[in-house]
Amino acid sequence: MPCPRINMLTISAALTLFAATLTFAQEPTRQRLPQSPPHHRPNELGWNLAPEDQKYAAIDGNHLMEFVKDQTAMSRHYRDNGHPQYWGRITGTDADAENAEWMMKKLKAIGLEDVHEQMFDLQPQWVPQAWKAVVSLNGKSIPLTSAQPAFLSKGTNGTVDMEAVYVGMASEAEIKPGPDVKGKAVFFYSNDTGSRHVGISDNAIKRLSDRGAAAIFVILGVPLDEKTQFYPVNAPVPAFSLGTKEGLAVRDMIGGAAKVGTENAPVHLQLNLDVKMRPGLKSGTVWGTLKGTTDENVVVVAHRDGWFEGANDNGTGVATFLGLAEYFAKVPKSQRKRTIIFAGTDGHHDNGAESGVWFLDHPEFFAKTALLFNSEHTGLKDTGLGLSAYSNAPSTYRWYAGDSPALLKVAIHALDAFGVPTFPDSLPTPSGETTRYYFLAPSVQIINTGYVWHSDKENDESISIPGMAAVTRAYAKIIADTDNIPLAGLRTKK
Repeated sequence: MPCPRINMLTISAALTLFAATLTFAQEPTRQRLPQSPPHHRPNELGWNLAPEDQKYAAIDGNHLMEFVKDQTAMSRHYRDNGHPQYWGRITGTDADAENAEWMMKKLKAIGLEDVHEQMFDLQPQWVPQAWKAVVSLNGKSIPLTSAQPAFLSKGTNGTVDMEAVYVGMASEAEIKPGPDVKGKAVFFYSNDTGSRHVGISDNAIKRLSDRGAAAIFVILGVPLDEKTQFYPVNAPVPAFSLGTKEGLAVRDMIGGAAKVGTENAPVHLQLNLDVKMRPGLKSGTVWGTLKGTTDENVVVVAHRDGWFEGANDNGTGVATFLGLAEYFAKVPKSQRKRTIIFAGTDGHHDNGAESGVWFLDHPEFFAKTALLFNSEHTGLKDTGLGLSAYSNAPSTYRWYAGDSPALLKVAIHALDAFGVPTFPDSLPTPSGETTRYYFLAPSVQIINTGYVWHSDKENDESISIPGMAAVTRAYAKIIADTDNIPLAGLRTKK
Protein backbone atom coordinates (compact mmCIF):
# COMPACT_ATOMS: atom_id res chain seq x y z
CA MET A 1 0.00 0.00 0.00
CA PRO A 2 1.54 3.38 -0.95
CA CYS A 3 2.22 5.87 1.82
CA PRO A 4 0.07 8.99 1.85
CA ARG A 5 1.48 12.37 0.90
CA ILE A 6 3.09 14.18 3.80
CA ASN A 7 3.70 17.76 4.84
CA MET A 8 6.71 17.94 7.14
CA LEU A 9 6.13 14.59 8.78
CA THR A 10 5.21 11.05 7.96
CA ILE A 11 1.43 10.98 8.01
CA SER A 12 -0.64 8.14 9.24
CA ALA A 13 -4.29 7.37 9.63
CA ALA A 14 -6.65 6.27 12.34
CA LEU A 15 -9.59 4.24 13.50
CA THR A 16 -10.91 2.26 16.43
CA LEU A 17 -13.86 1.05 18.31
CA PHE A 18 -15.25 1.47 21.80
CA ALA A 19 -12.52 0.36 24.13
CA ALA A 20 -13.59 -2.21 26.70
CA THR A 21 -16.73 -3.02 24.79
CA LEU A 22 -16.04 -3.54 21.09
CA THR A 23 -14.07 -6.36 19.45
CA PHE A 24 -14.35 -7.00 15.74
CA ALA A 25 -13.84 -10.53 14.54
CA GLN A 26 -10.81 -9.74 12.38
CA GLU A 27 -9.13 -7.15 14.58
CA PRO A 28 -5.43 -7.97 14.99
CA THR A 29 -4.13 -8.68 18.47
CA ARG A 30 -2.22 -5.67 19.76
CA GLN A 31 -0.17 -5.15 22.87
CA ARG A 32 -1.68 -2.45 25.08
CA LEU A 33 0.09 -0.34 27.64
CA PRO A 34 -1.13 -0.56 31.25
CA GLN A 35 -4.23 1.51 31.98
CA SER A 36 -3.73 4.95 33.45
CA PRO A 37 -5.27 5.73 36.83
CA PRO A 38 -8.47 7.78 36.66
CA HIS A 39 -8.19 11.52 37.13
CA HIS A 40 -10.67 13.59 39.10
CA ARG A 41 -12.47 16.74 38.02
CA PRO A 42 -13.68 18.38 41.24
CA ASN A 43 -15.76 21.30 40.02
CA GLU A 44 -17.77 22.92 37.26
CA LEU A 45 -18.03 26.65 36.73
CA GLY A 46 -21.02 26.91 34.43
CA TRP A 47 -21.66 28.39 31.01
CA ASN A 48 -20.63 32.04 31.37
CA LEU A 49 -17.53 32.81 29.32
CA ALA A 50 -14.69 34.58 31.08
CA PRO A 51 -13.32 37.66 29.29
CA GLU A 52 -10.27 35.75 28.08
CA ASP A 53 -12.53 33.06 26.59
CA GLN A 54 -14.87 35.33 24.65
CA LYS A 55 -12.92 34.63 21.48
CA TYR A 56 -14.22 31.05 21.50
CA ALA A 57 -17.77 32.31 21.01
CA ALA A 58 -16.77 32.44 17.34
CA ILE A 59 -17.34 28.66 17.38
CA ASP A 60 -21.08 28.77 16.79
CA GLY A 61 -23.22 25.75 17.57
CA ASN A 62 -25.87 26.52 14.98
CA HIS A 63 -23.19 26.64 12.31
CA LEU A 64 -21.76 23.32 13.50
CA MET A 65 -25.25 21.84 13.28
CA GLU A 66 -25.26 22.50 9.55
CA PHE A 67 -22.34 20.09 9.21
CA VAL A 68 -24.36 17.48 11.12
CA LYS A 69 -27.37 17.98 8.84
CA ASP A 70 -25.23 17.59 5.73
CA GLN A 71 -24.10 14.18 6.95
CA THR A 72 -27.49 12.89 8.05
CA ALA A 73 -28.83 13.90 4.64
CA MET A 74 -26.15 11.71 3.02
CA SER A 75 -27.36 8.75 5.07
CA ARG A 76 -31.00 9.31 4.10
CA HIS A 77 -30.00 9.65 0.47
CA TYR A 78 -28.26 6.27 0.61
CA ARG A 79 -31.29 4.72 2.34
CA ASP A 80 -33.71 6.13 -0.23
CA ASN A 81 -31.53 5.00 -3.12
CA GLY A 82 -32.30 1.31 -2.69
CA HIS A 83 -31.03 0.43 0.81
CA PRO A 84 -34.08 0.55 3.10
CA GLN A 85 -32.85 -1.83 5.83
CA TYR A 86 -29.07 -1.56 6.24
CA TRP A 87 -28.18 2.06 5.69
CA GLY A 88 -26.09 5.00 6.78
CA ARG A 89 -22.68 6.32 5.86
CA ILE A 90 -21.51 2.74 5.45
CA THR A 91 -17.80 2.15 4.83
CA GLY A 92 -17.03 1.32 1.21
CA THR A 93 -20.40 2.46 -0.17
CA ASP A 94 -21.55 5.40 -2.29
CA ALA A 95 -22.44 7.23 0.93
CA ASP A 96 -18.88 6.81 2.17
CA ALA A 97 -17.47 8.19 -1.08
CA GLU A 98 -19.92 11.11 -0.97
CA ASN A 99 -18.86 11.87 2.60
CA ALA A 100 -15.15 11.82 1.74
CA GLU A 101 -15.67 14.18 -1.19
CA TRP A 102 -17.80 16.49 0.96
CA MET A 103 -15.15 16.58 3.70
CA MET A 104 -12.35 17.35 1.26
CA LYS A 105 -14.34 20.22 -0.23
CA LYS A 106 -15.00 21.61 3.25
CA LEU A 107 -11.34 21.41 4.25
CA LYS A 108 -10.21 23.06 1.02
CA ALA A 109 -12.78 25.83 1.40
CA ILE A 110 -11.61 26.44 4.97
CA GLY A 111 -8.07 26.89 3.67
CA LEU A 112 -6.23 23.74 4.70
CA GLU A 113 -3.26 22.50 2.71
CA ASP A 114 -2.43 19.09 1.27
CA VAL A 115 -6.06 17.99 1.36
CA HIS A 116 -6.27 14.47 -0.03
CA GLU A 117 -7.70 11.01 0.55
CA GLN A 118 -5.48 8.08 1.52
CA MET A 119 -7.22 5.05 0.03
CA PHE A 120 -7.40 1.57 1.52
CA ASP A 121 -8.43 -1.75 0.01
CA LEU A 122 -11.12 -3.09 2.32
CA GLN A 123 -11.48 -6.63 3.48
CA PRO A 124 -14.61 -8.33 2.13
CA GLN A 125 -17.44 -6.42 3.73
CA TRP A 126 -20.51 -7.83 5.47
CA VAL A 127 -23.55 -6.53 3.60
CA PRO A 128 -27.00 -7.83 4.56
CA GLN A 129 -29.17 -7.70 1.45
CA ALA A 130 -32.56 -8.13 3.09
CA TRP A 131 -34.20 -9.81 6.05
CA LYS A 132 -37.62 -10.71 7.38
CA ALA A 133 -38.70 -12.14 10.72
CA VAL A 134 -42.26 -13.09 11.74
CA VAL A 135 -43.49 -14.95 14.82
CA SER A 136 -46.85 -16.69 14.76
CA LEU A 137 -49.27 -18.73 16.86
CA ASN A 138 -52.57 -20.24 15.76
CA GLY A 139 -52.96 -17.94 12.79
CA LYS A 140 -51.90 -14.77 14.60
CA SER A 141 -48.57 -13.25 13.54
CA ILE A 142 -46.25 -10.45 14.64
CA PRO A 143 -43.92 -9.05 11.96
CA LEU A 144 -40.68 -8.03 13.67
CA THR A 145 -40.10 -4.77 11.82
CA SER A 146 -37.64 -3.48 14.42
CA ALA A 147 -35.36 -6.52 14.11
CA GLN A 148 -31.83 -5.54 13.05
CA PRO A 149 -29.07 -8.11 12.47
CA ALA A 150 -25.90 -7.63 14.51
CA PHE A 151 -22.86 -6.68 12.49
CA LEU A 152 -21.19 -9.77 10.98
CA SER A 153 -24.22 -11.89 11.89
CA LYS A 154 -24.57 -15.23 10.15
CA GLY A 155 -27.26 -15.40 7.49
CA THR A 156 -29.82 -18.09 6.80
CA ASN A 157 -30.02 -20.38 3.80
CA GLY A 158 -33.38 -19.14 2.62
CA THR A 159 -36.35 -19.02 5.01
CA VAL A 160 -36.06 -21.14 8.13
CA ASP A 161 -38.82 -22.09 10.57
CA MET A 162 -38.15 -22.82 14.22
CA GLU A 163 -39.86 -22.80 17.57
CA ALA A 164 -39.49 -19.60 19.58
CA VAL A 165 -38.78 -19.53 23.32
CA TYR A 166 -38.31 -16.75 25.87
CA VAL A 167 -35.68 -16.99 28.62
CA GLY A 168 -36.16 -13.82 30.64
CA MET A 169 -32.88 -11.96 30.96
CA ALA A 170 -30.87 -15.02 29.90
CA SER A 171 -29.05 -15.37 33.19
CA GLU A 172 -27.78 -18.77 34.27
CA ALA A 173 -30.54 -18.85 36.90
CA GLU A 174 -33.18 -18.49 34.16
CA ILE A 175 -31.64 -20.61 31.41
CA LYS A 176 -30.75 -23.68 33.48
CA PRO A 177 -34.29 -24.47 34.70
CA GLY A 178 -35.93 -22.87 31.67
CA PRO A 179 -36.96 -24.25 28.29
CA ASP A 180 -34.58 -26.22 26.15
CA VAL A 181 -33.09 -23.73 23.68
CA LYS A 182 -31.30 -26.14 21.37
CA GLY A 183 -32.37 -25.64 17.77
CA LYS A 184 -34.79 -22.84 18.73
CA ALA A 185 -35.11 -19.09 18.26
CA VAL A 186 -34.34 -17.60 21.67
CA PHE A 187 -35.65 -14.21 22.80
CA PHE A 188 -34.29 -12.50 25.90
CA TYR A 189 -34.74 -9.10 27.48
CA SER A 190 -31.74 -6.89 28.24
CA ASN A 191 -31.65 -3.79 30.40
CA ASP A 192 -27.98 -3.39 29.50
CA THR A 193 -29.01 -0.35 27.48
CA GLY A 194 -25.51 1.08 27.15
CA SER A 195 -24.28 -2.06 25.43
CA ARG A 196 -24.28 -2.79 21.73
CA HIS A 197 -21.70 -5.55 21.63
CA VAL A 198 -20.60 -9.09 22.36
CA GLY A 199 -20.64 -8.77 26.14
CA ILE A 200 -24.23 -7.59 26.48
CA SER A 201 -26.03 -8.81 29.62
CA ASP A 202 -22.94 -10.44 31.06
CA ASN A 203 -22.25 -12.57 27.97
CA ALA A 204 -25.81 -13.84 27.57
CA ILE A 205 -25.31 -14.47 23.87
CA LYS A 206 -22.42 -16.84 24.54
CA ARG A 207 -24.47 -18.74 27.13
CA LEU A 208 -27.26 -19.24 24.62
CA SER A 209 -24.89 -20.12 21.79
CA ASP A 210 -23.17 -22.72 23.95
CA ARG A 211 -26.55 -24.35 24.55
CA GLY A 212 -27.29 -24.65 20.86
CA ALA A 213 -29.69 -21.77 20.14
CA ALA A 214 -30.49 -21.59 16.42
CA ALA A 215 -31.20 -17.83 16.40
CA ILE A 216 -30.92 -15.14 19.08
CA PHE A 217 -32.98 -11.98 19.54
CA VAL A 218 -31.99 -9.34 22.10
CA ILE A 219 -35.00 -7.33 23.26
CA LEU A 220 -33.19 -4.11 24.10
CA GLY A 221 -34.89 -2.39 27.02
CA VAL A 222 -35.12 1.07 25.49
CA PRO A 223 -38.71 2.33 25.62
CA LEU A 224 -39.08 2.71 21.86
CA ASP A 225 -39.28 0.24 19.01
CA GLU A 226 -36.08 1.66 17.58
CA LYS A 227 -33.87 -0.26 15.23
CA THR A 228 -30.47 -0.67 16.87
CA GLN A 229 -27.32 -1.76 15.08
CA PHE A 230 -25.13 -3.92 17.30
CA TYR A 231 -21.43 -4.46 16.89
CA PRO A 232 -20.39 -8.11 16.34
CA VAL A 233 -21.72 -10.43 19.03
CA ASN A 234 -19.74 -13.47 17.86
CA ALA A 235 -22.77 -15.76 17.74
CA PRO A 236 -22.49 -18.80 15.45
CA VAL A 237 -26.13 -18.29 14.43
CA PRO A 238 -28.24 -15.34 13.19
CA ALA A 239 -28.41 -12.70 15.93
CA PHE A 240 -30.65 -9.64 16.07
CA SER A 241 -31.52 -6.68 18.24
CA LEU A 242 -35.24 -6.08 18.68
CA GLY A 243 -37.33 -3.14 19.83
CA THR A 244 -38.99 -3.32 23.23
CA LYS A 245 -42.61 -3.12 22.11
CA GLU A 246 -42.34 -5.91 19.57
CA GLY A 247 -40.10 -7.97 21.82
CA LEU A 248 -42.52 -7.91 24.71
CA ALA A 249 -45.34 -8.78 22.34
CA VAL A 250 -43.38 -11.89 21.38
CA ARG A 251 -42.82 -12.66 25.07
CA ASP A 252 -46.55 -12.43 25.75
CA MET A 253 -47.37 -14.61 22.75
CA ILE A 254 -44.97 -17.27 24.03
CA GLY A 255 -46.47 -16.92 27.51
CA GLY A 256 -49.95 -17.39 26.09
CA ALA A 257 -48.86 -20.51 24.25
CA ALA A 258 -47.47 -21.96 27.46
CA LYS A 259 -50.85 -21.54 29.13
CA VAL A 260 -52.48 -23.65 26.44
CA GLY A 261 -50.44 -26.53 27.77
CA THR A 262 -50.42 -28.66 24.63
CA GLU A 263 -47.67 -29.62 22.23
CA ASN A 264 -49.77 -28.31 19.37
CA ALA A 265 -49.37 -24.65 20.30
CA PRO A 266 -45.73 -23.61 20.16
CA VAL A 267 -44.87 -20.15 18.83
CA HIS A 268 -42.88 -20.32 15.62
CA LEU A 269 -40.44 -17.93 13.99
CA GLN A 270 -39.99 -17.69 10.26
CA LEU A 271 -36.68 -16.02 9.50
CA ASN A 272 -34.81 -15.09 6.35
CA LEU A 273 -31.53 -13.19 6.47
CA ASP A 274 -29.66 -12.85 3.17
CA VAL A 275 -26.04 -11.85 3.79
CA LYS A 276 -23.23 -11.35 1.29
CA MET A 277 -19.55 -10.63 1.83
CA ARG A 278 -18.58 -8.08 -0.81
CA PRO A 279 -14.93 -8.02 -1.90
CA GLY A 280 -13.12 -5.30 -3.80
CA LEU A 281 -14.47 -2.25 -1.94
CA LYS A 282 -12.36 0.79 -1.06
CA SER A 283 -12.46 3.59 1.47
CA GLY A 284 -10.04 6.17 2.77
CA THR A 285 -8.82 8.63 5.35
CA VAL A 286 -9.27 12.29 4.43
CA TRP A 287 -6.30 14.49 5.37
CA GLY A 288 -5.83 18.23 5.69
CA THR A 289 -3.19 20.41 7.33
CA LEU A 290 -2.87 23.85 8.94
CA LYS A 291 0.83 24.57 9.11
CA GLY A 292 2.42 26.07 12.19
CA THR A 293 5.80 27.62 12.88
CA THR A 294 7.55 24.59 14.41
CA ASP A 295 8.02 20.93 13.55
CA GLU A 296 5.64 19.86 16.33
CA ASN A 297 2.02 19.00 15.62
CA VAL A 298 -1.48 18.47 16.97
CA VAL A 299 -3.60 15.69 15.45
CA VAL A 300 -7.42 15.81 15.36
CA VAL A 301 -9.14 12.55 14.42
CA ALA A 302 -12.83 12.03 13.57
CA HIS A 303 -14.26 8.89 12.00
CA ARG A 304 -16.45 9.65 8.99
CA ASP A 305 -18.78 6.66 8.90
CA GLY A 306 -21.97 6.01 10.83
CA TRP A 307 -24.98 3.70 11.02
CA PHE A 308 -28.42 5.07 10.14
CA GLU A 309 -28.42 8.88 10.22
CA GLY A 310 -25.52 8.82 12.67
CA ALA A 311 -26.17 12.34 13.91
CA ASN A 312 -24.08 12.00 17.06
CA ASP A 313 -22.00 9.01 15.95
CA ASN A 314 -20.26 10.60 14.28
CA GLY A 315 -21.97 13.60 12.72
CA THR A 316 -21.21 15.77 15.73
CA GLY A 317 -17.61 14.56 15.94
CA VAL A 318 -17.04 15.52 12.32
CA ALA A 319 -18.74 18.87 12.97
CA THR A 320 -16.38 19.52 15.88
CA PHE A 321 -13.46 18.48 13.65
CA LEU A 322 -14.48 20.99 10.97
CA GLY A 323 -15.27 23.65 13.55
CA LEU A 324 -11.74 23.39 14.90
CA ALA A 325 -10.33 23.64 11.38
CA GLU A 326 -12.37 26.79 10.76
CA TYR A 327 -11.37 28.38 14.06
CA PHE A 328 -7.63 27.84 13.72
CA ALA A 329 -7.59 28.64 9.98
CA LYS A 330 -8.52 32.19 11.01
CA VAL A 331 -5.56 32.36 13.39
CA PRO A 332 -2.51 33.78 11.53
CA LYS A 333 0.08 31.13 10.79
CA SER A 334 2.66 33.18 12.72
CA GLN A 335 0.53 32.61 15.84
CA ARG A 336 0.13 28.86 15.32
CA LYS A 337 3.06 27.25 17.06
CA ARG A 338 2.19 23.70 16.10
CA THR A 339 0.97 22.31 12.80
CA ILE A 340 -2.59 20.96 13.15
CA ILE A 341 -3.26 17.80 11.16
CA PHE A 342 -6.86 16.71 10.57
CA ALA A 343 -7.64 13.06 9.79
CA GLY A 344 -11.18 12.00 8.84
CA THR A 345 -10.83 8.26 9.21
CA ASP A 346 -12.65 5.33 7.63
CA GLY A 347 -13.71 1.91 8.79
CA HIS A 348 -14.85 2.59 12.35
CA HIS A 349 -17.96 0.46 11.75
CA ASP A 350 -16.44 -2.16 9.49
CA ASN A 351 -14.52 -5.36 10.20
CA GLY A 352 -11.07 -4.14 9.18
CA ALA A 353 -10.44 -0.85 10.99
CA GLU A 354 -8.04 0.06 8.20
CA SER A 355 -7.25 3.63 9.27
CA GLY A 356 -6.61 2.78 12.90
CA VAL A 357 -4.44 -0.20 12.08
CA TRP A 358 -2.38 1.95 9.72
CA PHE A 359 -1.91 4.58 12.42
CA LEU A 360 -0.75 2.00 14.92
CA ASP A 361 1.67 0.55 12.41
CA HIS A 362 3.30 3.98 11.96
CA PRO A 363 4.15 5.18 15.47
CA GLU A 364 6.89 7.38 14.04
CA PHE A 365 4.17 9.80 12.99
CA PHE A 366 3.65 10.75 16.62
CA ALA A 367 7.30 11.58 17.37
CA LYS A 368 6.48 15.31 17.47
CA THR A 369 2.80 15.13 18.40
CA ALA A 370 1.90 17.33 21.36
CA LEU A 371 -1.82 16.45 21.41
CA LEU A 372 -4.02 13.77 19.86
CA PHE A 373 -7.75 14.55 19.92
CA ASN A 374 -10.51 12.04 19.31
CA SER A 375 -13.47 14.03 17.99
CA GLU A 376 -16.37 11.64 18.50
CA HIS A 377 -19.95 11.82 19.85
CA THR A 378 -19.71 15.46 20.91
CA GLY A 379 -23.37 16.46 21.20
CA LEU A 380 -26.17 14.06 22.13
CA LYS A 381 -29.09 15.48 24.11
CA ASP A 382 -30.15 14.06 27.45
CA THR A 383 -33.47 12.21 27.66
CA GLY A 384 -35.82 10.93 30.28
CA LEU A 385 -36.27 7.22 30.80
CA GLY A 386 -39.40 7.23 28.69
CA LEU A 387 -37.69 8.96 25.77
CA SER A 388 -40.91 10.90 25.30
CA ALA A 389 -38.94 14.11 24.93
CA TYR A 390 -35.39 15.35 24.87
CA SER A 391 -34.18 17.78 27.49
CA ASN A 392 -32.54 21.09 26.67
CA ALA A 393 -29.20 19.83 28.03
CA PRO A 394 -26.54 17.55 26.61
CA SER A 395 -26.11 14.04 27.91
CA THR A 396 -23.27 13.76 30.43
CA TYR A 397 -19.85 13.34 28.83
CA ARG A 398 -17.10 10.87 29.62
CA TRP A 399 -13.62 12.33 29.27
CA TYR A 400 -9.94 11.50 29.16
CA ALA A 401 -6.92 13.83 29.32
CA GLY A 402 -3.68 11.93 29.13
CA ASP A 403 -1.31 11.23 31.97
CA SER A 404 0.64 14.44 32.47
CA PRO A 405 -0.29 16.89 35.23
CA ALA A 406 0.17 19.79 32.80
CA LEU A 407 -2.33 18.44 30.26
CA LEU A 408 -4.80 17.39 32.93
CA LYS A 409 -4.80 20.88 34.44
CA VAL A 410 -5.44 22.52 31.06
CA ALA A 411 -8.20 20.05 30.14
CA ILE A 412 -10.10 20.45 33.41
CA HIS A 413 -9.91 24.22 33.11
CA ALA A 414 -11.33 24.03 29.58
CA LEU A 415 -14.20 21.74 30.65
CA ASP A 416 -15.08 24.18 33.42
CA ALA A 417 -14.75 27.26 31.22
CA PHE A 418 -17.51 26.07 28.89
CA GLY A 419 -19.69 24.18 31.37
CA VAL A 420 -19.24 20.78 29.76
CA PRO A 421 -21.23 18.37 31.99
CA THR A 422 -19.06 15.38 32.80
CA PHE A 423 -18.56 12.59 35.27
CA PRO A 424 -15.95 13.66 37.82
CA ASP A 425 -13.45 10.91 37.06
CA SER A 426 -11.86 10.55 33.67
CA LEU A 427 -11.82 7.26 31.82
CA PRO A 428 -8.78 5.13 32.70
CA THR A 429 -8.22 4.96 28.93
CA PRO A 430 -10.14 6.67 26.13
CA SER A 431 -12.88 4.74 24.37
CA GLY A 432 -13.65 5.11 20.70
CA GLU A 433 -11.74 5.86 17.55
CA THR A 434 -8.23 6.33 18.97
CA THR A 435 -8.26 3.38 21.36
CA ARG A 436 -5.65 1.45 19.40
CA TYR A 437 -2.98 4.14 19.50
CA TYR A 438 -3.88 6.83 22.04
CA PHE A 439 -0.79 5.96 24.11
CA LEU A 440 1.52 7.08 21.29
CA ALA A 441 0.82 10.75 22.07
CA PRO A 442 -0.80 12.88 24.82
CA SER A 443 -4.48 12.21 24.13
CA VAL A 444 -7.74 14.03 24.86
CA GLN A 445 -11.33 12.92 24.41
CA ILE A 446 -14.77 14.25 25.43
CA ILE A 447 -17.56 11.86 24.39
CA ASN A 448 -21.20 11.01 25.15
CA THR A 449 -23.69 8.38 24.09
CA GLY A 450 -27.24 7.51 25.11
CA TYR A 451 -30.29 5.39 24.50
CA VAL A 452 -30.44 6.24 20.80
CA TRP A 453 -26.80 5.34 20.10
CA HIS A 454 -26.49 3.26 16.90
CA SER A 455 -30.22 3.47 16.26
CA ASP A 456 -32.58 4.94 13.67
CA LYS A 457 -33.65 7.49 16.30
CA GLU A 458 -30.19 9.07 16.38
CA ASN A 459 -31.23 11.94 14.13
CA ASP A 460 -30.88 15.73 13.96
CA GLU A 461 -33.45 16.17 16.73
CA SER A 462 -31.25 14.20 19.12
CA ILE A 463 -28.37 16.69 19.00
CA SER A 464 -27.60 19.29 21.66
CA ILE A 465 -26.29 22.32 19.80
CA PRO A 466 -24.95 24.04 22.96
CA GLY A 467 -23.29 20.80 24.07
CA MET A 468 -21.56 20.31 20.71
CA ALA A 469 -20.38 23.93 20.77
CA ALA A 470 -19.09 23.61 24.32
CA VAL A 471 -16.99 20.54 23.51
CA THR A 472 -15.61 22.15 20.35
CA ARG A 473 -14.67 25.29 22.29
CA ALA A 474 -13.05 23.17 24.99
CA TYR A 475 -10.91 21.39 22.39
CA ALA A 476 -9.89 24.73 20.88
CA LYS A 477 -8.95 26.12 24.29
CA ILE A 478 -6.89 23.02 25.12
CA ILE A 479 -4.94 23.47 21.87
CA ALA A 480 -4.34 27.15 22.58
CA ASP A 481 -3.54 26.77 26.27
CA THR A 482 -0.97 24.02 25.67
CA ASP A 483 0.88 26.02 23.02
CA ASN A 484 3.50 27.20 25.48
CA ILE A 485 3.89 23.86 27.26
CA PRO A 486 6.93 22.03 25.88
CA LEU A 487 6.39 18.66 24.27
CA ALA A 488 8.31 17.00 27.08
CA GLY A 489 6.01 18.62 29.66
CA LEU A 490 2.92 17.22 27.94
CA ARG A 491 4.48 13.78 27.85
CA THR A 492 5.61 13.71 31.47
CA LYS A 493 3.79 10.93 33.30
CA LYS A 494 2.50 11.30 36.83
